[in-house]
Amino acid sequence: MAYDEETGTIRDVFAVERPAGTNLSDSSSPGGISALLRDAANVLAGHAVLYPADAELDEIRAEAREEGRQEGVANGVVIGIAATVAAAALGAVAVKAAPHIKSKLNGLRSKLNRKPEDTAQTGPLQAVEPPATKDEEPPRRGRHLHVA
Repeated sequence: MAYDEETGTIRDVFAVERPAGTNLSDSSSPGGISALLRDAANVLAGHAVLYPADAELDEIRAEAREEGRQEGVANGVVIGIAATVAAAALGAVAVKAAPHIKSKLNGLRSKLNRKPEDTAQTGPLQAVEPPATKDEEPPRRGRHLHVA
């Protein structure tokens, strides 16, 4: 039973019993139906019998719960299969990529582990002079005197 404060009405849920070949009349309330029965020619044929729907609702809820459990198990199986396939695919990719990754890491490791003498040039170090600017003369080398 539900109480609607706006309209001051109470709503109950019922199971409707009516003879085959009849339908419920439209109610004067929008979207509602009445307990009056009409036949195929829309002639008044009687009243429907209303029964409290508690037992029917409990049965419907129990069926929905059972279907939900079955659906949950099915979803779990589907998710499990998808996870297994994804893991297998990821494993296959890892097996294929492992040698390439290993060689790249070994190359990086060897570059990082090089000692300074491995990279030094043979012979004495030579000083590098900075390049001359436009206004300066380049520095002269040697001990020779140049006369102009």
